[in-house]
Amino acid sequence: MHRRSSFPFLFLLVFLFLLRGPCAASPIQDRADRFLKLANAGYQALFRVNSEAQWLAVTDVTPEHDAAVEATGKAYAAFNGNPAIITEARDLLTHEKELTPLSVRQLKQLLLNAAEGPMTNPDLVAKRVEAETKQSSILNSFEFKLNGQKITANEIDNKLEKSTDLEERRAIWEASKESGPALKDNLVVLRDLRNGVAREMKYPDYFSLEVASYGMTTDEMLKMLDDWMATLRPLYLQLHTW
Repeated sequence: MHRRSSFPFLFLLVFLFLLRGPCAASPIQDRADRFLKLANAGYQALFRVNSEAQWLAVTDVTPEHDAAVEATGKAYAAFNGNPAIITEARDLLTHEKELTPLSVRQLKQLLLNAAEGPMTNPDLVAKRVEAETKQSSILNSFEFKLNGQKITANEIDNKLEKSTDLEERRAIWEASKESGPALKDNLVVLRDLRNGVAREMKYPDYFSLEVASYGMTTDEMLKMLDDWMATLRPLYLQLHTW
């Protein structure tokens, strides 16, 4: 007795599948696709404008460029942290099993973006953007000095890379830290504002928010760093006692 080949039947199934086309997405997936298309378009446009403003402020420190950074930063936060985006992303994630893995990752990233400037508390976000702009301006316009003479950050890096004189290296290193006192007061303010926006989105602090972007908890991050230090310590000791 000859066994009938199953190949024609399998071929027919494949043909019917191709004829039918890909399976239709679920209503939830369709909703997520439309939402993400709009959210991504807005994010990309505002990210570019904000990045270009920041570049100008870094390369040419002027009150006008600082004002542009602040304005674009507030617009960027107003979009990313819009309560409607937060609500829709959270609601879609309650149907996570009906969504593609890519959609889930994008929705979670939208919430992380929103946590940087949640417009559920617009006054707090505005103060944070203003403080961030001020901090960057202080650093970008700071004049480093070595032995009473102006020295740029690039020159500091070059000297530290090439100098073999320990006293000179120490003087250069200390010069590189002169910006600290100028930054300290506003940094304390900025710390509280950063923690504030994170708590607005139910993170205990800003560090937890930043670590969440890696898909980790703070305990997991600290353990990973401790493990790295333990692993690299023998090599570090050999290199620095050679």
